[in-house]
Amino acid sequence: MPFNLADLQEQIDLLGIEIGLAPDEIIKSIGTSLAGAYRKEFGDKDKSYEGEFNNLTGKYTVYEVTHVVEEVINPLREITLVEARLTDPNAQMGDTLKKVVITDGDMNFGRIASQVAKQVLRQSINNVKHTKILQQFKDKIGDVINVEVDFSRKGGYIVKFANTSGFIAKENLMPTDRFKPGQNIKALIVEISEDERGNSRLVLSRSHPDFIRAIIAKEVPEVEAGIVVIDKIAREAGVRSKILVSAPEDENIDPVGTILGRKNVRIINIMREISITMSEKIDVVENRPEEMEEMIMDALEPAEIQTIDYSKEDNRVNIFCYPEEASLAVGRKGVNVRLASELLDLDISINAIEEKTEGEVVSEENSDIDA
Repeated sequence: MPFNLADLQEQIDLLGIEIGLAPDEIIKSIGTSLAGAYRKEFGDKDKSYEGEFNNLTGKYTVYEVTHVVEEVINPLREITLVEARLTDPNAQMGDTLKKVVITDGDMNFGRIASQVAKQVLRQSINNVKHTKILQQFKDKIGDVINVEVDFSRKGGYIVKFANTSGFIAKENLMPTDRFKPGQNIKALIVEISEDERGNSRLVLSRSHPDFIRAIIAKEVPEVEAGIVVIDKIAREAGVRSKILVSAPEDENIDPVGTILGRKNVRIINIMREISITMSEKIDVVENRPEEMEEMIMDALEPAEIQTIDYSKEDNRVNIFCYPEEASLAVGRKGVNVRLASELLDLDISINAIEEKTEGEVVSEENSDIDA
């Protein structure tokens, strides 16, 4: 039975009301389904096609699409500017050229192609709905939202939120993240991007440094209000974060104490919000460049430093401490010293020293551990 899209005209307005889409959005989806049906029945699966549907006449057109590029990588979908101007003298770099392959409904689609068209139409409409929902989040980039884990798949987790779904890729997860279906978790909205078909995609992350920033802002009103400022974050997701904070002099406020809270209640809540395992430790350092040596010692906590040799000219720092403290300064797999170096933008070397008796230093051993 021929696939007659003209029969759908009367249903467009009703369908739009039912699913909450404008008629032109449905018409665009019909065009997408036409292109899919043509590719299945008559076209080349490696070429690109676009379809247009005229809801007033019931007629449709399918185009073969090529893109004008400087260097052709896919000759079935791309064309050089010189070649493009042989058919269109006004063609410019970056243009999209369309060549009509069928028009005015002059071809009948077979049963399989009709089924493909219906599937593509359904998927296209779902994509449009998904895109509209996601566009509501465009002003929330940088915020943390609650999502529900739907299921895991290779490379990450499918999550549900706001009547739609999203995906948190493995590279945007913390190494310690292990979730079960139905579990509620927090994730940062990094950006809203578009795929090659123009469908919106919400990029979510739990490993991004701004995930920490947003969690702190929710837990510490002074950060949300701008009284305490987070100047920089150095993070090894799931392991340790170091945060550089400051406050205007006229505020007369302790920025570190404000983040930590009374009896460290706030920082404990922050760690719990990041992960219920509380595996990621957080060090808070006050930004006071005029007291750089104190900043360096704070950034290398929990190690106790004996001596600091700081060269402001070349941003190099030699740290001297006893062997056990040197191990703490370096941290497991070098994380502690690397994050301290990143936070303060310094080249830090850790040197172990030995003492003979009662604190008398008799030798120094450069451990040659650099950030």
